[in-house]
Amino acid sequence: MITKPQKEALVAAAKEVLQNEFALKNNSNYSAAVLTKAGNIYAAVSYFSDTYTLTVHGEQAALIHAAAHGEGEILAIAVAASKEDKKSGEFINPCHLCKQLLYESSRRSGIETLIILSNNLGETKEVLFGEMVSYPWPE
Repeated sequence: MITKPQKEALVAAAKEVLQNEFALKNNSNYSAAVLTKAGNIYAAVSYFSDTYTLTVHGEQAALIHAAAHGEGEILAIAVAASKEDKKSGEFINPCHLCKQLLYESSRRSGIETLIILSNNLGETKEVLFGEMVSYPWPE
C-alpha cells in the first residue's frame, strides 16, 4: 500500500525534474519517477537523440536509475509532461515501449505497479498496470 504523502512526493519528483529536460526543439518533454519497495524515489527525464531511435524515455530512465541503485521492486511510477506541450487537463500516458518495460519489471518482482498520471492542472489519475494493458507480451 502506498500512502498519500508517498504519492504526492512521487508526482512532485516527476514534475521537478522536467526543468532538466534534454529535448530537441519542438519535442514533447516528459519525465517520470518511480517509488521502490524500499521507499526510495528515482526520477528522470527523457533524453532525446537527434536520431530519435536512440531516445530514452523518462519512464525507461527512471527504471534504469532505480536498477542502478540495486532496486528493481517498483511499487509505483508517476508520469509528467511540461505544461507547454500538453493541452490543459490532458493526462500523460506511458507509450507502449514503456508499458512493456513496466510489465516486465512487475512480472519479475511480482508487484502490480501503480501508474500515477498527472496533468498540468495539478490533478492525478491512478491506474493499476493490469487495467492499463490487457494483453501484455509475453503472457
